[in-house]
Amino acid sequence: MSIVRLPRGGTRRMINKFTANTDMRFDDSVLAEGTAARVENFDVTGGALTDGWGISSDPRFDGVSATSLWRFTRYDYDAGAYVHTDMYAGTDGKAYYMSSEGWQELPGVTFTSPPSAMCYRLYGDDCVIMTSPTDKMYVWDGVSPPRKVDSPLITSMAMSGERMFATTSGESNAVYFSDDLDPTEWTASPSAGGFVQLLDERGKLLKALDFLGYVYLVREYGVSRLYGTGDQSAFSAANLYVAGGGLYGGGTIVCGDVIIMTGADGLYAFDGYSASRKLRAVRLAPSPDASAVYADGKYYLAARTSEESEGNDTLIVFDIDDGTFSLSRIPVTRLCKLGGEVYAILSDGRAGKVERCGALLGEPLVKLWESGALDYGTPAIKTVSEVTLRTSGNVTLVVECDEKRKEFAVSGGGTRRVRPAIGGRVVRLGIKSAETGARISRLCCLIRSG
Repeated sequence: MSIVRLPRGGTRRMINKFTANTDMRFDDSVLAEGTAARVENFDVTGGALTDGWGISSDPRFDGVSATSLWRFTRYDYDAGAYVHTDMYAGTDGKAYYMSSEGWQELPGVTFTSPPSAMCYRLYGDDCVIMTSPTDKMYVWDGVSPPRKVDSPLITSMAMSGERMFATTSGESNAVYFSDDLDPTEWTASPSAGGFVQLLDERGKLLKALDFLGYVYLVREYGVSRLYGTGDQSAFSAANLYVAGGGLYGGGTIVCGDVIIMTGADGLYAFDGYSASRKLRAVRLAPSPDASAVYADGKYYLAARTSEESEGNDTLIVFDIDDGTFSLSRIPVTRLCKLGGEVYAILSDGRAGKVERCGALLGEPLVKLWESGALDYGTPAIKTVSEVTLRTSGNVTLVVECDEKRKEFAVSGGGTRRVRPAIGGRVVRLGIKSAETGARISRLCCLIRSG
């Protein structure tokens, strides 16, 4: 925020750009000028307040009630090309796939909890492997009827060294592995599948990840690494990291050359050996139902930022390279990817694409920017005599001085001037937008003493 001294005791305070975003670690009375106490549903990465991340409608999912989405890619030998088939699991427990005639039920496949899916080439044909924490594995090649496999009850899975490694809901301290070259064969024997137990203070296994040629096992209080290539007798495990607080499996994913882990005290980037704290400005509440995906260099996380929420209440989009982030108040239960695009599923089963649209399935999100508590370095009474801002959409300006509060409707179309004429020892400014397309910049406040 720049400061311009004016004659007759006036001081003009200007926010040239809003990129300082918010810092949830600190009380609003100690925030630096320009740092917001609260930013919701706005994107500030370009310097102006613009439409933040929301969920746009996809006509294919109109009327659909889903628990999970995924894409099955296979090579069609008759067509001589790869074919992409989008699929989803419905709240009715059935699986569906998109055909030229619309959504079709996949016969014989039923899930009692939200499933995950992975594509794999099995016996020369591409197939999709579908699992859930309460159901055994289904395998479908896109042509023949799907078949059910006698597998563990899988909570997460990773392919490494042509074996599938899985954490399960049946054994919290063991990682199971399939036969070599066959992720559908789980018979425990020296020549087929089996399991490895990890019994130490790092707690139960939460997620298996294929990373840097190893299987990394994220656990309640740390990370272990499993070398699982070749013969079973060559398998070995190493404990690498102990977390200061509890970790959550759903928010932990591979993001390029690091693993981003969601913990009770924030986000961590793990490079295979050590972890560093990320996104310190965002304070997470306990988020056992967190969900995350990685796309286009960004980490998308659905988690809790309020202790009062019963489930995920915030969508966080974090650019890993430059450290910028955006917060949107959207209760997303699950994030999924269809190809390179990110999709979100809401608690009522509705689904849509995650984009910078400033709306939730066509309904504009209420966007908020609120300053910290500003006393401008003096306990004296000061008066907010004038506020100017540049906006291309209709917004509401909020001015608070101690216990007094005024709201002003500001129409879009250029630079606008408001004269609040209220005073107090502590000043707070706010901007609200209830429509899409708003763009606010160059907020300037004229303060006079007395």
